[in-house]
Amino acid sequence: MRKILLPTDFSANSMNAIDYALHFFKNWECDFYILNVQKMSSYISDDLVSGSKSDSVFDSIATDNKRAINDLVLKLKKDYESESYAFHGLFDYDDIVSAVNEAVQFHAIDLIVMGTNGATGAEETLFGSNTLKVIRNSKCPTLTVPEHYTFTNIKSVLFSTQNCEDFSVEGIKAFNEMLDMHQPELNVLELDDDAIIMSKKEDNQCLKELFPNREYTYYCLNTIPGLVAVNTATQLLKVDLHAVFIEKETFLDRLLFGSNTSKLVYRTLIPLLFLHR
Repeated sequence: MRKILLPTDFSANSMNAIDYALHFFKNWECDFYILNVQKMSSYISDDLVSGSKSDSVFDSIATDNKRAINDLVLKLKKDYESESYAFHGLFDYDDIVSAVNEAVQFHAIDLIVMGTNGATGAEETLFGSNTLKVIRNSKCPTLTVPEHYTFTNIKSVLFSTQNCEDFSVEGIKAFNEMLDMHQPELNVLELDDDAIIMSKKEDNQCLKELFPNREYTYYCLNTIPGLVAVNTATQLLKVDLHAVFIEKETFLDRLLFGSNTSKLVYRTLIPLLFLHR
């Protein structure tokens, strides 16, 4: 049974990410935990003044959001009654990172699925601030779904890497399970700091350990800027999902986030899976 965390602020983008996840795991047994988080400091004094004396605004907000979560859970149970899905509603007053990490630990979550932008529409290049915070501060694999992206069958997958030896079989477990699930064509892209020739290369031992008994095409990238090369590979290979290992201060981290860790400079148009060691 796979356990999937679906944070939502009830925005169209977060609901789209939920829809993507439910199609992605079709025909598989899954527990979906739908999490809504409210940060108390986000409510200004005018909100507090409007609350009745007998019932605080916080209690009112909690009641409304819990009801919305419950309604969503009931709707999804009805819409997906033919699937082997179980749905659970979660509500928390906390910052997004703490709430997500607590849910991951308490419910033994295997994967987080989030939209790239939140209800505020904050200009974080592509990703909303909450999504970025989760990517940076949660060790759970996180699958991010671009705004308006609809699910298509996973036929081609790109795995970008640098210094494969630094990675672990455990860290790539979630990705391998996805490959088992969808049986796509796997393309492995080796990135170089100096970075092109996009040329096929022989297998190396590390990749054989990460992807045992799995066929893949291995490309080495050099001579052109990394972002240009990744975007080119994504388009040429008609990729439906892009997976990366992301760790602070690594080349891939700098490639995706640039020098400002609060912004993602890689403008992906397809779902992006963030893995950790």
